[in-house]
Amino acid sequence: MFFSIKFKILLSITVIMTAAAGVNIYFTQRDVGNAMLVSQREAAEKMLDYVRLNTQGEYRKLLRAKTDMTLEKRSQLKEAALVSLSVLRSHDTVQGVSARAEAWIATIPFKKIHCLLLNREAGVIASSDPTFQVRTFQSLTDVKGRDLGKVMCHDRLSARGDYAVINMGKRRSLAYFVPFSPWRCTLVTILDIDDIQAEAEKKLNDIIKALNTTSKELVMIKGGYSFMFTGKKEFIISPPEAVVQNLANGINQVTGKPILDDMMAAATSDDAKFVYVSSLDPGKEAMTTSVSYFKALDWYIGVTVPVREIQRPARELVFRQSWVIAVILALGLVGAGFMVARIASPLRVLAAYAKKLPEQDFTAGAAEAAEIPMAELLPQSRDEVGELARSFDFMQSELKKNIRNLVDITAARERIQSELSVAREIQMGIIPKTFPTFPEHSEFELFATIEPAKEVGGDLYDFFLLDKDHVCFTLGDVSDKGVPAALFMVITRTLIKTTAEHELSPAKIMSHINNILAEDNPRAMFVTLVIGVLNIRTGALTYASGGHNPPIGVPSKGECSYQRGKSGPMVGVIEDIDYKELSVELLPGDSFFLYTDGVTEAMDPDQKLFSDERLLTVVNEGPRDGLEGVIDNVMAEVKRHAATAPQSDDIAMLMIRYNG
Repeated sequence: MFFSIKFKILLSITVIMTAAAGVNIYFTQRDVGNAMLVSQREAAEKMLDYVRLNTQGEYRKLLRAKTDMTLEKRSQLKEAALVSLSVLRSHDTVQGVSARAEAWIATIPFKKIHCLLLNREAGVIASSDPTFQVRTFQSLTDVKGRDLGKVMCHDRLSARGDYAVINMGKRRSLAYFVPFSPWRCTLVTILDIDDIQAEAEKKLNDIIKALNTTSKELVMIKGGYSFMFTGKKEFIISPPEAVVQNLANGINQVTGKPILDDMMAAATSDDAKFVYVSSLDPGKEAMTTSVSYFKALDWYIGVTVPVREIQRPARELVFRQSWVIAVILALGLVGAGFMVARIASPLRVLAAYAKKLPEQDFTAGAAEAAEIPMAELLPQSRDEVGELARSFDFMQSELKKNIRNLVDITAARERIQSELSVAREIQMGIIPKTFPTFPEHSEFELFATIEPAKEVGGDLYDFFLLDKDHVCFTLGDVSDKGVPAALFMVITRTLIKTTAEHELSPAKIMSHINNILAEDNPRAMFVTLVIGVLNIRTGALTYASGGHNPPIGVPSKGECSYQRGKSGPMVGVIEDIDYKELSVELLPGDSFFLYTDGVTEAMDPDQKLFSDERLLTVVNEGPRDGLEGVIDNVMAEVKRHAATAPQSDDIAMLMIRYNG
């Protein structure tokens, strides 16, 4: 212990600083402690108390107003329902809804209130709003997640009825359901309640605006600021612009956690005060912060003051006493200089050794490496300097081992990369790429392309003649990328081709493939798949779609459209599924366009998707003369959308045209 550098330096510093610290602590501790504490508490408590009381009062008013509006609308709906029930009873008939009742509901006189009659299956049988004529409530749920087709049917409703808040498209509506026993129907009155939320948001914005105006006047210390943010870390009352970046993205170097996370944790703890130093602050200034949490609105309210400003009285006193410390320090430096000189000598030897390390060849064998044994440099060093010398020696040995391991790992990685390149060549080689593939058949044209996101991918396409009148084509997307997806793709492609040799129905082909893939699938992989068969004599196209993106019908003239039919779920998930067969009649010049989700889900640098709508627009507005031109145009638009963003998924497209 007595030989360590730590002991020597501590002994010197202790002797030097004890006298200086005693004089300085006496003056600063007496006058500054209370001033620092009072200054911080006054600024923080003034801000937090004001905001808390003001916000609580305004928020209670907002809740009362929202509650009153909701109760008023519920009363309106119930009154409208009672009037409607009275009218319906006057039209009561044994046969069901009379024509007069339907006509009355269609022209119902209530302002902004719509009325509907639902049968026992939750289907609309009469409505005052044309948009509800074909709507059913069988699959509609309210904001609580209740299935309205079940809980609001005639048999389950009580005589007093029930309310539900539902989303009708982009609108939110309040509905009142009441049974009408004579017809075993349910009467529904519906009223738009978007105005309630809009009014609540307006009042909430007024609260924020008022707080933002007054909070700037509440911080009394120079360099301080107030702030307010939500639980989602969105600022409501923003500090200065430069500080926002420090708070939003900075790391508290005191705790190693994001600053906003520390603020949120402090607000819900017993002590709502803490100190932070932002990693983004070039000055590394310490800031003391007090935070309060307003749970009702999920708001965090706080005030921050520079520690430097709080400690200003201490600095003034220290400055007045600095001449005393300067004299003491000057005397101490004379003694410390002698001690440091004794310590620095062996460190210079270590520095010279460190300069020679880069000259060594760490990849050479043990006999060739020019090592410098540290034991010869400092044979008698028993303190930390000697320990450091031995550590340098150990570091040299371990560094050599690590560099050799790195060389071996790099060579192995290059071998793997070479093997993946070969695998890509093999994978691309088994997919047909020569077009036209069937030049002797002028009845149809076909073109396809594929572009994996990695060296190998999971997208697939294929096409082949079944007989002289039928051509089979397929396109799919395996639920992964890379080597596993490529292997699964090869298996799927092989199964399609072998099954199609003795089966002409796309749906039965898909069912057979699904059973084989689902039976032994330890990694639970699956493939979305389209299998189609075109009669090249008649233009009749039958196909099956297993969870795949909807194909696009491309007529020779007119607008393109999505073929929305689905045959069943993804292939390879559940055994014994009977897939539904779909069909479309192609006229001469009509085409059928298939693609994988690597097209529609291609992302730009801002994570924005290419989208189904844009794909349909590109096909509609692009060239249609040649199939290759259509596909090349789509591919060019996808790459233009992605720009500098890396390809996020495999891309495959196939297009077939019936010529007649």
